[in-house]
Amino acid sequence: MRSRGANSKTPVASHHRTDPNAEAGRPQFAYAPGAPVAGNPVLFEADESDRRTDARYEWAFGDGATATGRKASHVYETPGEHVVRLTVGEGDESRTVRKTVTVYREVDVTVGDRDEDGLLAVTLHASEGFDPADAVAVDSLRVGAPTALAAGGGASPVRSESRDGDLRVRIPAAETRLREGDARVRVAGHTTDHVPVAGTVDPA
Repeated sequence: MRSRGANSKTPVASHHRTDPNAEAGRPQFAYAPGAPVAGNPVLFEADESDRRTDARYEWAFGDGATATGRKASHVYETPGEHVVRLTVGEGDESRTVRKTVTVYREVDVTVGDRDEDGLLAVTLHASEGFDPADAVAVDSLRVGAPTALAAGGGASPVRSESRDGDLRVRIPAAETRLREGDARVRVAGHTTDHVPVAGTVDPA
């Protein structure tokens, strides 16, 4: 199985991420996909409870870009953490909420069959200007079903090797929580200088 390359466009997913610890009375917003990729659109939407006829919605996306309206779409050109600010104004009053959005660098990934030891071979492929073998922090990698990674799970590498800039790691298949028929495999981690990286593998 091989993921789409770093220049491919990932459709906006239908799920949203919200902050359960937000202060009462502050406006809320969600965004999708839940793991945005640099170069692809991210949809932001203020919560329905904040919909008011005369309300003003002002977005600041943390990279200098802004937008208005209850819904907004934005493309981040660079990966990393961005603090998004939504201000909802009505009359002379306004309320603001901030949320950190992690934007990933997309990596081309392949997943092989498991070996006799129950280990999956997962390869992060080099691309122009990016060598995973040199750049990726191996111990940061997690592999598994997207839902497992979103919940903080997934399997960690037990072995790694490099060739021509590619990084190949061996992952205990039983720890990935992958089941027969799972539509996708997700790989996520960060570089040695803490830039988030991720790749999604579609079934063959």
